[in-house]
Amino acid sequence: MIPAQKFYETSSLKLSYYEWGNPTNPTLLFIHATGMHGRIWDQTVKALPSGYHIIALDQRGHGASSSDTYLLDWALMGNDAIEFIKGLGLKSVTGIGHSMGGHVLTQAALALPDVFQNLVLIDPVIFPPERYQETTDFEKGSPANHPLARRRRQFDSWQDMFDVFENKDPYSLWHPEVLKDYCKYGLIKDSEVSTYTLACAPDIEASVYMGHLSVDLTEQLSNIIVPVFVMRAKGRDENSKHQIDFSASPTWPELSSQFEQGEDIWLKELTHFIPMQEPNLTAQYIMKLREIYNNN
Repeated sequence: MIPAQKFYETSSLKLSYYEWGNPTNPTLLFIHATGMHGRIWDQTVKALPSGYHIIALDQRGHGASSSDTYLLDWALMGNDAIEFIKGLGLKSVTGIGHSMGGHVLTQAALALPDVFQNLVLIDPVIFPPERYQETTDFEKGSPANHPLARRRRQFDSWQDMFDVFENKDPYSLWHPEVLKDYCKYGLIKDSEVSTYTLACAPDIEASVYMGHLSVDLTEQLSNIIVPVFVMRAKGRDENSKHQIDFSASPTWPELSSQFEQGEDIWLKELTHFIPMQEPNLTAQYIMKLREIYNNN
């Protein structure tokens, strides 16, 4: 089933989102990771049973959503999600967020406690409390000059992008159809030449990573009382904890215990890119959480 692309005007920008199913059915809200877009969830959505109303958001600066600033403050994305959810009048929502999207979803759940029935936080970027007191060189400087801003940004086509990435880690570990979706919907055609540019510009992506200490939620987590699944990937090598390793989990190992009804799901055989590697497994855990909620 092909989703309908729609747009929502917030007080400061236009957000793109994708919608599947009937709005009278139970709502699943998906929020993606840094550098991704709403269509990265297509294969997870495909693996879900019918009968759901599904929304996948393009966060600001990603996909077809606009952005007029660097994203060094994660409260920007949190406030976008809050305004978006309120504007669409969403109720009784199961929220699914990956990586930075898990942090944004948690911000929304804290601000809108009556909206969410349950949460699936997939390797969310929520660090141990002490990490928020420690600034490294990774978080300093200008996004335009950050090492992450040097990634290739132009391609001849989505197939060209796929061919470049399919044999490179971590993309080589992804489900091939997810990688195709990442490439197909992660490019914007240049207006005057026959090339395509990353929808999430490398310096914008770098700014998101640089801002990952900007909003510390750790003291507020006990205020979330709905059931929460925390899906964690393999851990980081302690001998290289200050090295950039996007395949390792950034999630506080004790995160699930901070929620009133939290459950830790440690998938130590998978990388941080859980929904990209295992969309079917991701869908199974979403349904498992829904079943738990329905049986309570």
